[in-house]
Amino acid sequence: MKLKCIFKTAALVMAAAVTAAALSGCGVSKSEFNSLKERVAALEEMYGADAPYSASKSNDSSKSTPKPTDSSKRDDKNSDEDSKSKQKFDSDTVGEDIDVNEYDYLDDDGNKFAFFVFDNDSDYDVDADISIECKNSNNKTLGNESKTLKNLESGQRSYIGFELDEDTETIVRTVNYKESSLRGTHISDIGARASRAQGGVNLTVTNNGADDADDLKYLVIFFDSNSMVGFDSSDLPNLKAGENVTLPSVCYEDFDRADVFIALSD
Repeated sequence: MKLKCIFKTAALVMAAAVTAAALSGCGVSKSEFNSLKERVAALEEMYGADAPYSASKSNDSSKSTPKPTDSSKRDDKNSDEDSKSKQKFDSDTVGEDIDVNEYDYLDDDGNKFAFFVFDNDSDYDVDADISIECKNSNNKTLGNESKTLKNLESGQRSYIGFELDEDTETIVRTVNYKESSLRGTHISDIGARASRAQGGVNLTVTNNGADDADDLKYLVIFFDSNSMVGFDSSDLPNLKAGENVTLPSVCYEDFDRADVFIALSD
């Protein structure tokens, strides 16, 4: 940088000398002019000719080196998705972020039921394959059964229910998760709420999606404090986009709240 400044200074000296001579009316000898010209030519040969100097801010700006494009924001935005796409889906790792709550119920006729409610707090949409082994009080296996919970989207909850052998005392469950293709109705498109009514609740289910919803079922669990005191479960009618349906759901025990869950039919 210092070398280029020297060239500019020399060029300005030459220009200033010629200008001063012209303005003052004094002549410059040919030998002096040639000497100065040779010095400038030598500097040009050594360091290269530079663009004509200008003191204007616009020209200085035009000769400034362009700043490289800052792609850090774009990289940060895509880093999580890129990292996720490179990771291999692992059932055990994903399962650590999915809570499974079991609710067991014995009705007045001696029938036993087990409901498993899944809360998906993972980053993945999953299908859950659940297998249960029922054992009696002597630890003897009474039977095995398997079902699949489909379209459990990230941030959503759903359920699977089983009717058990009447002698069941212990349930051993195994759950395996796989990434879901989300074919068919999405649970996130279905809204469900229960409003208190005589003898139970009125269940209102709404299809908030853009497509028709079919193959749906519901589960209402009635609680007195934290104890399950009853349930109601059945298939839902097909719902067109934007359509809703209200159904009565009966409980024969005192209850203080009713939780509603939606799932795709088996």
